[in-house]
Amino acid sequence: MKRPEHIIEDLITRQLDGTPLTDTERRELQEWLEASEANRNAFLRAYKAWGNARLAETRFNTSQALENVMARIAEASRPRSFLRPQLRRLGIGIAAAACVMLAVVGYYRLQPSTVPDIEMFIRQADTPVFTQKEVQLVLSEQKTLLLETQKSTIRYDSTAIRINNAEKTIPKKEAATFNQLVVPYGKQTTLTLADGTRVWINAGSRLVYPVVFEKQKREIYVEGEIYMEVAHDAERPFSVHTGKMDVCVLGTKFYMSSYGRDRTQEVVLLSGSVSVAPAGRSDRGIRIVPGQQAILDTSESLEVREVEAESYISWIHGYLPFDNDPLSNILERLSRYYNCRIECTPEAEALTLSGKLELKDDPAEVLKILSATAPINLQITGSGNFRIDYNPTTNNPN
Repeated sequence: MKRPEHIIEDLITRQLDGTPLTDTERRELQEWLEASEANRNAFLRAYKAWGNARLAETRFNTSQALENVMARIAEASRPRSFLRPQLRRLGIGIAAAACVMLAVVGYYRLQPSTVPDIEMFIRQADTPVFTQKEVQLVLSEQKTLLLETQKSTIRYDSTAIRINNAEKTIPKKEAATFNQLVVPYGKQTTLTLADGTRVWINAGSRLVYPVVFEKQKREIYVEGEIYMEVAHDAERPFSVHTGKMDVCVLGTKFYMSSYGRDRTQEVVLLSGSVSVAPAGRSDRGIRIVPGQQAILDTSESLEVREVEAESYISWIHGYLPFDNDPLSNILERLSRYYNCRIECTPEAEALTLSGKLELKDDPAEVLKILSATAPINLQITGSGNFRIDYNPTTNNPN
Protein backbone atom coordinates (compact mmCIF):
# COMPACT_ATOMS: atom_id res chain seq x y z
CA MET A 1 0.00 0.00 0.00
CA LYS A 2 1.40 3.38 -1.04
CA ARG A 3 1.56 5.88 1.80
CA PRO A 4 0.58 9.54 1.31
CA GLU A 5 3.62 11.76 0.79
CA HIS A 6 2.75 14.02 3.70
CA ILE A 7 2.87 11.10 6.16
CA ILE A 8 6.44 10.14 5.22
CA GLU A 9 7.47 13.79 5.23
CA ASP A 10 6.01 14.18 8.70
CA LEU A 11 7.91 11.11 9.98
CA ILE A 12 11.21 12.39 8.59
CA THR A 13 10.64 15.90 9.92
CA ARG A 14 9.76 14.69 13.42
CA GLN A 15 12.78 12.39 13.52
CA LEU A 16 15.09 15.21 12.48
CA ASP A 17 13.52 17.54 15.02
CA GLY A 18 14.51 15.04 17.70
CA THR A 19 10.94 13.87 18.42
CA PRO A 20 11.06 10.10 19.11
CA LEU A 21 8.99 7.91 16.79
CA THR A 22 6.93 5.02 18.04
CA ASP A 23 7.86 1.48 17.00
CA THR A 24 4.95 1.54 14.52
CA GLU A 25 6.14 4.80 12.97
CA ARG A 26 9.71 3.55 12.69
CA ARG A 27 8.47 0.41 10.94
CA GLU A 28 6.49 2.58 8.56
CA LEU A 29 9.57 4.61 7.72
CA GLN A 30 11.58 1.43 7.35
CA GLU A 31 9.02 -0.07 4.94
CA TRP A 32 9.10 3.10 2.86
CA LEU A 33 12.89 2.87 2.59
CA GLU A 34 12.65 -0.79 1.62
CA ALA A 35 10.04 -0.12 -1.06
CA SER A 36 12.31 1.27 -3.79
CA GLU A 37 15.74 2.58 -4.74
CA ALA A 38 14.10 5.88 -5.62
CA ASN A 39 12.90 6.29 -2.02
CA ARG A 40 16.35 5.58 -0.64
CA ASN A 41 17.97 8.02 -3.06
CA ALA A 42 15.42 10.68 -2.17
CA PHE A 43 16.13 10.18 1.49
CA LEU A 44 19.91 10.36 1.01
CA ARG A 45 19.69 13.60 -0.96
CA ALA A 46 17.56 15.14 1.77
CA TYR A 47 19.88 13.81 4.44
CA LYS A 48 22.99 15.24 2.75
CA ALA A 49 21.36 18.65 2.37
CA TRP A 50 20.28 18.75 6.02
CA GLY A 51 23.50 17.40 7.49
CA ASN A 52 26.19 19.35 5.63
CA ALA A 53 25.74 22.54 7.65
CA ARG A 54 26.19 20.94 11.08
CA LEU A 55 28.17 17.71 10.77
CA ALA A 56 31.32 19.26 12.20
CA GLU A 57 29.57 20.17 15.46
CA THR A 58 28.68 16.67 16.59
CA ARG A 59 30.65 14.90 19.28
CA PHE A 60 30.79 11.49 17.62
CA ASN A 61 32.30 10.63 14.23
CA THR A 62 29.24 11.47 12.17
CA SER A 63 31.18 11.87 8.92
CA GLN A 64 32.30 8.26 9.19
CA ALA A 65 28.74 7.20 9.94
CA LEU A 66 27.57 8.91 6.76
CA GLU A 67 30.34 7.28 4.74
CA ASN A 68 29.28 3.87 6.06
CA VAL A 69 25.68 4.48 5.04
CA MET A 70 26.61 5.78 1.60
CA ALA A 71 28.94 2.87 0.93
CA ARG A 72 26.14 0.38 1.57
CA ILE A 73 23.62 1.97 -0.78
CA ALA A 74 24.43 1.51 -4.47
CA GLU A 75 24.91 4.61 -6.57
CA ALA A 76 22.00 5.09 -8.93
CA SER A 77 20.53 7.70 -11.21
CA ARG A 78 18.82 10.51 -9.33
CA PRO A 79 15.08 10.40 -9.99
CA ARG A 80 13.11 13.50 -9.07
CA SER A 81 12.47 13.52 -5.35
CA PHE A 82 8.88 13.87 -4.25
CA LEU A 83 9.95 15.57 -1.02
CA ARG A 84 8.37 19.01 -0.97
CA PRO A 85 10.69 22.08 -1.14
CA GLN A 86 9.51 23.32 2.23
CA LEU A 87 10.68 20.06 3.83
CA ARG A 88 14.14 20.44 2.31
CA ARG A 89 14.41 23.97 3.64
CA LEU A 90 14.26 22.70 7.21
CA GLY A 91 17.92 21.69 6.96
CA ILE A 92 19.70 24.78 8.24
CA GLY A 93 18.24 24.60 11.74
CA ILE A 94 18.32 20.83 12.32
CA ALA A 95 20.82 19.08 14.56
CA ALA A 96 23.28 16.90 12.68
CA ALA A 97 23.10 14.20 15.33
CA ALA A 98 19.44 13.60 14.50
CA CYS A 99 20.31 13.46 10.79
CA VAL A 100 22.82 10.72 11.39
CA MET A 101 20.41 8.89 13.67
CA LEU A 102 17.82 8.79 10.90
CA ALA A 103 20.39 7.52 8.43
CA VAL A 104 21.46 4.73 10.74
CA VAL A 105 17.98 3.75 11.90
CA GLY A 106 16.47 4.08 8.44
CA TYR A 107 19.03 2.19 6.44
CA TYR A 108 20.60 -0.21 8.90
CA ARG A 109 17.24 -1.71 9.71
CA LEU A 110 17.20 -2.92 6.11
CA GLN A 111 20.16 -5.13 6.99
CA PRO A 112 19.08 -7.90 9.45
CA SER A 113 22.69 -8.89 10.26
CA THR A 114 23.83 -5.38 11.19
CA VAL A 115 23.38 -3.67 14.56
CA PRO A 116 22.75 0.12 14.50
CA ASP A 117 25.39 2.35 16.03
CA ILE A 118 25.11 2.33 19.83
CA GLU A 119 26.18 5.97 20.12
CA MET A 120 23.29 7.03 17.91
CA PHE A 121 20.86 5.03 20.02
CA ILE A 122 22.10 6.74 23.19
CA ARG A 123 21.49 10.15 21.65
CA GLN A 124 17.80 9.30 21.33
CA ALA A 125 17.28 7.27 24.51
CA ASP A 126 15.49 8.75 27.50
CA THR A 127 17.61 9.99 30.39
CA PRO A 128 17.60 7.32 33.13
CA VAL A 129 15.83 7.95 36.43
CA PHE A 130 17.84 6.53 39.34
CA THR A 131 15.34 7.58 42.01
CA GLN A 132 13.01 4.69 41.19
CA LYS A 133 13.23 1.86 43.72
CA GLU A 134 13.35 -1.05 41.27
CA VAL A 135 15.98 -2.05 38.73
CA GLN A 136 14.63 -1.21 35.27
CA LEU A 137 15.28 -3.52 32.33
CA VAL A 138 14.12 -1.60 29.27
CA LEU A 139 13.51 -4.10 26.46
CA SER A 140 11.74 -1.69 24.08
CA GLU A 141 9.70 1.49 24.14
CA GLN A 142 6.63 -0.52 25.07
CA LYS A 143 8.18 -3.02 27.48
CA THR A 144 10.06 -2.29 30.72
CA LEU A 145 10.54 -4.88 33.46
CA LEU A 146 10.90 -3.84 37.10
CA LEU A 147 13.10 -6.09 39.27
CA GLU A 148 12.38 -5.64 42.96
CA THR A 149 15.11 -7.79 44.55
CA GLN A 150 18.12 -5.96 45.99
CA LYS A 151 20.51 -8.13 43.97
CA SER A 152 19.21 -9.46 40.66
CA THR A 153 20.73 -11.54 37.86
CA ILE A 154 19.99 -11.29 34.13
CA ARG A 155 21.28 -13.67 31.48
CA TYR A 156 20.96 -13.51 27.68
CA ASP A 157 21.22 -16.86 25.91
CA SER A 158 20.53 -17.93 22.33
CA THR A 159 16.74 -17.75 22.59
CA ALA A 160 15.65 -15.88 25.70
CA ILE A 161 16.41 -13.46 28.52
CA ARG A 162 16.44 -15.24 31.88
CA ILE A 163 15.98 -13.25 35.08
CA ASN A 164 16.94 -14.34 38.60
CA ASN A 165 17.99 -17.85 37.55
CA ALA A 166 15.07 -18.26 35.13
CA GLU A 167 12.49 -17.19 37.68
CA LYS A 168 11.19 -15.15 34.75
CA THR A 169 11.97 -15.81 31.06
CA ILE A 170 11.45 -13.33 28.23
CA PRO A 171 11.70 -14.41 24.55
CA LYS A 172 14.37 -12.39 22.75
CA LYS A 173 11.87 -11.45 20.04
CA GLU A 174 10.17 -9.18 22.58
CA ALA A 175 13.32 -7.06 22.92
CA ALA A 176 14.45 -4.22 20.67
CA THR A 177 17.94 -4.15 19.12
CA PHE A 178 19.35 -2.39 22.19
CA ASN A 179 18.36 -2.94 25.80
CA GLN A 180 18.98 -0.67 28.77
CA LEU A 181 19.62 -1.65 32.36
CA VAL A 182 19.10 1.09 34.96
CA VAL A 183 20.23 0.15 38.47
CA PRO A 184 18.96 2.60 41.13
CA TYR A 185 20.80 3.59 44.27
CA GLY A 186 20.70 0.83 46.85
CA LYS A 187 20.60 -2.04 44.31
CA GLN A 188 23.04 -4.27 42.39
CA THR A 189 22.65 -6.44 39.29
CA THR A 190 24.71 -9.09 37.52
CA LEU A 191 24.31 -9.32 33.75
CA THR A 192 25.53 -12.03 31.37
CA LEU A 193 25.64 -10.76 27.80
CA ALA A 194 25.01 -12.77 24.64
CA ASP A 195 28.73 -13.53 24.14
CA GLY A 196 29.20 -14.82 27.69
CA THR A 197 30.72 -11.61 29.06
CA ARG A 198 29.70 -10.98 32.69
CA VAL A 199 29.05 -7.54 34.11
CA TRP A 200 28.48 -6.57 37.76
CA ILE A 201 26.60 -3.26 37.89
CA ASN A 202 26.69 -1.20 41.08
CA ALA A 203 24.10 1.23 42.43
CA GLY A 204 23.26 4.37 40.45
CA SER A 205 24.48 2.94 37.13
CA ARG A 206 23.18 2.52 33.59
CA LEU A 207 24.19 0.03 30.92
CA VAL A 208 23.16 0.10 27.23
CA TYR A 209 23.96 -3.00 25.16
CA PRO A 210 22.78 -4.94 22.09
CA VAL A 211 20.70 -8.07 22.47
CA VAL A 212 23.04 -9.71 19.93
CA PHE A 213 26.53 -8.44 19.13
CA GLU A 214 27.70 -7.72 15.59
CA LYS A 215 29.96 -10.13 13.75
CA GLN A 216 32.82 -7.61 13.63
CA LYS A 217 32.67 -5.92 17.04
CA ARG A 218 31.16 -5.80 20.53
CA GLU A 219 30.17 -2.48 22.09
CA ILE A 220 28.34 -1.32 25.22
CA TYR A 221 27.75 2.05 26.89
CA VAL A 222 28.18 2.65 30.64
CA GLU A 223 27.31 5.34 33.16
CA GLY A 224 28.28 4.51 36.74
CA GLU A 225 30.31 1.72 38.32
CA ILE A 226 30.86 -1.75 36.88
CA TYR A 227 33.19 -4.73 37.00
CA MET A 228 33.53 -6.81 33.83
CA GLU A 229 34.89 -10.21 32.89
CA VAL A 230 35.01 -10.02 29.09
CA ALA A 231 34.69 -13.26 27.11
CA HIS A 232 37.76 -13.60 24.87
CA ASP A 233 37.12 -13.30 21.14
CA ALA A 234 40.16 -12.32 19.07
CA GLU A 235 37.98 -11.64 16.02
CA ARG A 236 35.69 -9.20 17.84
CA PRO A 237 37.28 -6.58 20.09
CA PHE A 238 35.11 -5.41 22.99
CA SER A 239 34.63 -1.65 23.44
CA VAL A 240 33.14 0.16 26.42
CA HIS A 241 32.05 3.79 25.95
CA THR A 242 31.15 6.31 28.64
CA GLY A 243 30.68 9.44 26.54
CA LYS A 244 34.00 10.75 27.90
CA MET A 245 36.17 7.65 27.66
CA ASP A 246 36.62 4.62 25.37
CA VAL A 247 38.06 1.31 26.58
CA CYS A 248 39.02 -1.44 24.13
CA VAL A 249 39.77 -5.06 25.15
CA LEU A 250 39.90 -8.57 23.69
CA GLY A 251 39.35 -10.57 26.87
CA THR A 252 40.09 -9.33 30.35
CA LYS A 253 38.86 -8.41 33.82
CA PHE A 254 38.57 -4.75 34.76
CA TYR A 255 36.75 -2.19 36.89
CA MET A 256 35.33 1.09 35.60
CA SER A 257 33.83 4.12 37.31
CA SER A 258 32.14 6.78 35.18
CA TYR A 259 29.51 8.46 37.33
CA GLY A 260 28.36 11.64 35.62
CA ARG A 261 28.70 13.80 38.73
CA ASP A 262 32.31 12.73 39.35
CA ARG A 263 35.01 14.99 37.92
CA THR A 264 37.22 12.06 36.90
CA GLN A 265 36.63 8.65 35.34
CA GLU A 266 38.80 5.61 35.93
CA VAL A 267 39.65 2.11 34.77
CA VAL A 268 41.44 -0.45 36.95
CA LEU A 269 42.80 -3.59 35.29
CA LEU A 270 42.80 -6.93 37.10
CA SER A 271 43.96 -9.19 34.25
CA GLY A 272 44.64 -9.03 30.53
CA SER A 273 45.27 -5.76 28.72
CA VAL A 274 43.14 -2.75 27.84
CA SER A 275 43.54 0.45 25.89
CA VAL A 276 42.03 3.60 27.43
CA ALA A 277 41.44 6.83 25.50
CA PRO A 278 39.36 10.01 25.66
CA ALA A 279 36.10 9.48 23.73
CA GLY A 280 36.70 9.53 19.99
CA ARG A 281 40.47 10.07 20.43
CA SER A 282 42.04 6.65 19.94
CA ASP A 283 45.24 8.45 18.87
CA ARG A 284 45.64 9.59 22.49
CA GLY A 285 45.03 6.16 23.98
CA ILE A 286 47.28 4.44 26.49
CA ARG A 287 47.64 0.77 27.38
CA ILE A 288 47.66 -0.39 30.99
CA VAL A 289 48.66 -3.69 32.57
CA PRO A 290 47.20 -5.56 35.58
CA GLY A 291 47.52 -3.62 38.81
CA GLN A 292 47.35 -0.26 37.07
CA GLN A 293 44.67 2.44 37.16
CA ALA A 294 44.04 4.90 34.32
CA ILE A 295 42.38 8.16 35.39
CA LEU A 296 40.80 10.57 32.91
CA ASP A 297 40.38 14.12 34.20
CA THR A 298 38.20 16.97 32.96
CA SER A 299 40.93 18.19 30.60
CA GLU A 300 40.98 14.76 28.91
CA SER A 301 44.45 14.02 30.29
CA LEU A 302 45.20 10.43 31.28
CA GLU A 303 47.24 9.48 34.35
CA VAL A 304 48.42 5.96 35.23
CA ARG A 305 48.91 4.78 38.83
CA GLU A 306 49.88 1.52 40.50
CA VAL A 307 47.00 0.31 42.72
CA GLU A 308 45.70 -2.67 44.67
CA ALA A 309 43.25 -3.71 41.95
CA GLU A 310 41.21 -6.20 44.00
CA SER A 311 40.12 -3.48 46.42
CA TYR A 312 38.16 -1.74 43.65
CA ILE A 313 35.83 -4.69 43.14
CA SER A 314 35.30 -5.59 46.80
CA TRP A 315 31.66 -4.46 46.56
CA ILE A 316 30.79 -7.48 44.44
CA HIS A 317 31.98 -9.64 47.36
CA GLY A 318 30.07 -7.63 49.99
CA TYR A 319 32.70 -5.49 51.69
CA LEU A 320 34.35 -2.07 51.37
CA PRO A 321 38.10 -1.70 52.11
CA PHE A 322 39.85 1.60 52.71
CA ASP A 323 43.47 2.52 53.30
CA ASN A 324 44.12 5.96 54.75
CA ASP A 325 41.05 7.24 52.87
CA PRO A 326 39.19 10.42 53.87
CA LEU A 327 35.95 9.72 55.70
CA SER A 328 34.17 11.87 53.11
CA ASN A 329 35.09 9.37 50.36
CA ILE A 330 33.97 6.40 52.45
CA LEU A 331 30.62 8.00 53.28
CA GLU A 332 30.03 8.96 49.64
CA ARG A 333 30.40 5.32 48.58
CA LEU A 334 28.16 4.12 51.40
CA SER A 335 25.54 6.76 50.55
CA ARG A 336 25.50 5.62 46.93
CA TYR A 337 25.46 1.95 47.82
CA TYR A 338 22.57 2.20 50.29
CA ASN A 339 20.66 5.07 48.66
CA CYS A 340 20.70 7.10 51.87
CA ARG A 341 21.76 10.61 52.83
CA ILE A 342 24.70 10.96 55.23
CA GLU A 343 25.45 14.46 56.50
CA CYS A 344 28.90 15.01 57.92
CA THR A 345 30.68 17.94 59.55
CA PRO A 346 33.87 19.22 57.85
CA GLU A 347 35.99 18.12 60.82
CA ALA A 348 34.69 14.56 60.51
CA GLU A 349 35.02 14.50 56.71
CA ALA A 350 38.73 15.24 57.00
CA LEU A 351 39.44 12.15 59.12
CA THR A 352 41.44 9.42 57.37
CA LEU A 353 40.67 5.77 58.12
CA SER A 354 41.99 2.32 57.26
CA GLY A 355 40.15 -0.97 57.55
CA LYS A 356 37.34 -2.97 55.99
CA LEU A 357 33.55 -2.66 56.33
CA GLU A 358 31.16 -5.50 55.70
CA LEU A 359 28.29 -4.22 53.57
CA LYS A 360 25.40 -5.48 55.66
CA ASP A 361 21.78 -5.12 54.55
CA ASP A 362 21.12 -2.28 57.00
CA PRO A 363 23.28 0.86 56.55
CA ALA A 364 22.72 1.78 60.21
CA GLU A 365 24.62 -1.36 61.27
CA VAL A 366 27.55 -0.44 59.02
CA LEU A 367 27.70 3.15 60.30
CA LYS A 368 27.50 1.99 63.91
CA ILE A 369 30.55 -0.21 63.34
CA LEU A 370 32.33 2.74 61.77
CA SER A 371 31.46 5.03 64.69
CA ALA A 372 32.71 2.43 67.16
CA THR A 373 36.21 2.55 65.69
CA ALA A 374 36.59 6.24 64.75
CA PRO A 375 36.28 9.51 66.73
CA ILE A 376 32.79 10.28 65.48
CA ASN A 377 29.20 10.36 66.77
CA LEU A 378 26.36 8.89 64.72
CA GLN A 379 22.78 10.18 64.72
CA ILE A 380 19.84 8.68 62.84
CA THR A 381 17.85 11.67 61.59
CA GLY A 382 14.77 9.85 60.27
CA SER A 383 13.67 8.47 56.90
CA GLY A 384 16.80 6.38 56.75
CA ASN A 385 19.17 9.38 56.81
CA PHE A 386 22.18 9.92 59.07
CA ARG A 387 24.38 12.63 60.56
CA ILE A 388 28.00 12.23 61.64
CA ASP A 389 29.85 14.67 63.92
CA TYR A 390 33.50 14.76 64.90
CA ASN A 391 34.09 13.66 68.51
CA PRO A 392 37.74 14.10 69.54
CA THR A 393 37.22 12.89 73.12
CA THR A 394 36.99 9.18 72.41
CA ASN A 395 37.52 6.56 69.73
CA ASN A 396 34.53 4.63 70.99
CA PRO A 397 31.72 7.11 71.68
CA ASN A 398 29.01 4.51 71.61
